Amino acid sequence: MEPRLTPTPRSLADIEIKTREIVGRGWGRIERFVFRHKRFDGGWSDEVTRDVYTIAEVVNVLPYDPKLGAVVLIEQFRTCGLVWGEATWLFEAVAGIREEGEAPEDVARREAVEEAGCQIGRLHPVSTVWSSPGGYGERASLFVGEADLSSVGGIHGLAHEHEDIRAVVVPLAEAYQATKDGRITDTKTILLIQWLVMNSKDIA
Repeated sequence: MEPRLTPTPRSLADIEIKTREIVGRGWGRIERFVFRHKRFDGGWSDEVTRDVYTIAEVVNVLPYDPKLGAVVLIEQFRTCGLVWGEATWLFEAVAGIREEGEAPEDVARREAVEEAGCQIGRLHPVSTVWSSPGGYGERASLFVGEADLSSVGGIHGLAHEHEDIRAVVVPLAEAYQATKDGRITDTKTILLIQWLVMNSKDIA
């Protein structure tokens, strides 16, 4: 049977950007695009205006100890909930911004030390994903990283980056349950835990 999820061949030639301007700057930037794009019927769309917010390209890594059958998650305050009047201290995988010229694997190893105090061994690439493609320009490289978590935990983070991070080691089974009962609500972290549940037998 032919695969049904075959992407439609597309390139930048199928997009006509009328204007692109920065309309806001802060930690990230807001860019306003005015454009048309090729439609599936072969014609062109109407002119569309969309704002896209981008901080950077990021890397997420879920440290996993095959001997313990456990992962380390970090807990920290995130501003997202303020939009909805909520106090959002979230459990997440380790994450960091990729600097220019830096390999995603190097970011994963660096951030695991900074945010969780653990050394990553072998890395398992999971995917490269768009966090929220309708209006957020963040592109994230996802990894599971093997690590010795026997003495990992405590408070971490870089003061000059205003980080206040608690690292917690939990059995993979509990982390998976937390994706179902609402304790873990970060999309990329849920994806990484689900991937690991399906593939942990292949990680020695």
